[in-house]
Amino acid sequence: MRTLKLTLLVACVCFFQILKAQQTFDTLNTNILDEVIISATKTLRQLSTLPLPAKLISKEEIIKSNSSSLTEILDDQIGIFIVPDFGGSNGVQMQGLDSEYTLLLIDGYPLIGRQSGTLDLDRISVGNIEKIEIIKGSSSSLYGTDAIGGVINLITSEAQKDLSFNSNYKYSSYNTNDLSLNLGTIVNHNHRFNVYLNSLSSDGYDLIENDLMNTVEPYNRYTGFIRYNYNNKKWTVFSSIRGYIENQDFKLNDNTYGDNITNEFSLNTSIKYSSNDRLMVIIDNYFTNYKNDEELKSNNFNYEESFFDQSLYKTELRSIFGLNEENKLTFGIGYSNELLSRNNFFDNNVSQNSTNYFIQYEGFVFENTNYIFGARLDKHNQYQSVFSPRAALRTKLNDNVSIKLSFGKGFKTPDFRELYFNFSNSTSGYSVIGFNAAKEIISNLQDLNQIANLIISEEEFNGNLKPETSLSFNLGLNYKPNNRINVDINLFRNQIKNLIDYKIIATKINGQNIFSYYNLNKVYTQGLEVNSTFKVKDNIDFAIGYQYLDAKDNDAVNRIENGEVYARISPRSSSFRIESNDYFGLYNRSKHNINSKITISSKNNFQIYFKSKYRSRFGLMDNNGNDILDNYDQFVNPFIISDLSISKKIKNYTFTMGSDNLFDYSDPQNLPNNPGRIVYSKIIISI
Repeated sequence: MRTLKLTLLVACVCFFQILKAQQTFDTLNTNILDEVIISATKTLRQLSTLPLPAKLISKEEIIKSNSSSLTEILDDQIGIFIVPDFGGSNGVQMQGLDSEYTLLLIDGYPLIGRQSGTLDLDRISVGNIEKIEIIKGSSSSLYGTDAIGGVINLITSEAQKDLSFNSNYKYSSYNTNDLSLNLGTIVNHNHRFNVYLNSLSSDGYDLIENDLMNTVEPYNRYTGFIRYNYNNKKWTVFSSIRGYIENQDFKLNDNTYGDNITNEFSLNTSIKYSSNDRLMVIIDNYFTNYKNDEELKSNNFNYEESFFDQSLYKTELRSIFGLNEENKLTFGIGYSNELLSRNNFFDNNVSQNSTNYFIQYEGFVFENTNYIFGARLDKHNQYQSVFSPRAALRTKLNDNVSIKLSFGKGFKTPDFRELYFNFSNSTSGYSVIGFNAAKEIISNLQDLNQIANLIISEEEFNGNLKPETSLSFNLGLNYKPNNRINVDINLFRNQIKNLIDYKIIATKINGQNIFSYYNLNKVYTQGLEVNSTFKVKDNIDFAIGYQYLDAKDNDAVNRIENGEVYARISPRSSSFRIESNDYFGLYNRSKHNINSKITISSKNNFQIYFKSKYRSRFGLMDNNGNDILDNYDQFVNPFIISDLSISKKIKNYTFTMGSDNLFDYSDPQNLPNNPGRIVYSKIIISI
């Protein structure tokens, strides 16, 4: 409660300053350069004219956050949550959709390595990131699978002068050391090189005493990135190489220990040719590989070993025609091939490939109204072809108000795990098998007389597992009365059908169940997002955002309406029927989320940065056995996490001291990715 009072006090002071500053708004003449964005359309667009829900995180905001990884930056944004999976990886949840529905890019190229559906954000260093582009809502019309919830694109830094050097070192709690070096140079005006190196190490932490392992084991992470750009009047070449290594050791006792090693490598080249101002041809080639090996030894013998080796090759050819200054036509063709080798698979080596065709038209109806129409066809060797259209419209009602409306169809293909998994728990005996492997595995188990009861017949595994598809709607309003106030309001709804889930398909003679993946039910997420920024004074910036989220399973709603769902307060109490208003919704979703940030700067390069994030209650599991999250289950209580930093710049040096999770909130059982209060110091050297 004291934390909430302090946060509200800070917000009240800021709003008082806003009201006080309104008297001078009409006399201000501040010129703000319009921001540009690429990932929304794969063409260069002004953010203010984009008819899609989008957000740009600038280099200035990245620096102010004092973050060591992408996790910390994204967790500050409205409508975005960082949630851990059962393997400990931190993934992003956007507009109520899980991390497997958000496509993550670096310079427009996808990252891979989703071992359990989650792409671990902690492996991405941000020291060389110039800006972060966030597109909410389906973007499958341009990017294909995994973009149902949206796209997050990290744009790396490009050299801007003959020689530049940036280095920063951050030391924080748990003996965490973060060191980065960034070197840029321009040779003969046309050639630009950037080299980035990062080392991050930590002793880890343990939030639960008397358990076998630490909450986070000690680790070492190393990132290397080389970027090259070439430009002349007709040709533009961009190429980069990225490498990542992570080593993590863990120890259960004196006789049982192990390690976890991750290696990642990517190489891409993009060549752009412009014959004139109206025609541009671009060809992209990209290769990436992700490897993870985990080994557990007991008394010097291998007790358990797992491996994951994934590769992806993508190529794309697209042409952009400028019909005039305000209208563009883009079309192209792409091909991708993906390979995976891992343990616990029916076939340890699997592959899939796809070809796609896409088209997009950007234009203006009137001087104040612009639109985007686009569509993409994906033809895959493992599932039916998918057609993904998108349409968006923006109109400026007057100098202060504009509205946006967008619609898109998205899809997510079944991943290798859902198709080929073949896992049996050695302790309890249950099994999980992929859809493509189920028919043969069940037949083999029947031949061995291991099946006691077949719930789903083998014939139901004929054909293919269908891709998950979505319909995404966004309606936005922007109000900007002057250069000091900006308010964005966005209503959204995402409807997903053919949701891939798992269910019991058979029972073994040992009494344990066999699970497999199925196209089962439909879910939806809908809500409201409000983002507001205020220039209180020339040296005071304030931002506040709010999200309301309603996320539910359509089948659960129907079962409740039909009177089929019951609950009980305790194991010995009698059961009663659940009403519609008792259904809370999907797991790990909060209905209310509030973010606030304030930056106070002085003329002598002294800066104070304070931010807070409030999250209302949410549930992680069903406690009363009715397979839904209702108001009679256990919930994680509402909480606030606040960060504070103080910086001073002296010539080419910036010194920072700060604390993340200032009021030391922790909940080890439910939030293992929150280590409690972190205290740090940081120095940045820029030349």
